[in-house]
Amino acid sequence: MYKNANCTLYKYDKATGGYIRHFIEGVYWHGGKDGSVGKSGLSTADGTTIFIYQQSPIPESPTKDILVKGCCEFEFDNTSQQTVSASLKILRAETDFVTATSITDCWYGGLPHYEISAK
Repeated sequence: MYKNANCTLYKYDKATGGYIRHFIEGVYWHGGKDGSVGKSGLSTADGTTIFIYQQSPIPESPTKDILVKGCCEFEFDNTSQQTVSASLKILRAETDFVTATSITDCWYGGLPHYEISAK
């Protein structure tokens, strides 16, 4: 089991349209640039892979759930859509975060985990 970081998950709440903060200990966080060569030449994109070794909480809403490396104490103001949007703007200015793009359930075998792809 590879563990090199802790992370904070801001899980999207469909009922309120806001975000709920969860702290997750002992994850594997791998970030870097992905590259591919196509007809137009070399293209690169930022990509992050996170392995979570616990069953809850995990991201469940691709393109909405936010992950921050380390312990982030920021709390969203979920009272209205305007305050959620303002909170997201503040979070974007204060921290580097990634948004989950896909969630793969690998909860089997000798190393059960969830694999989160993010950018």
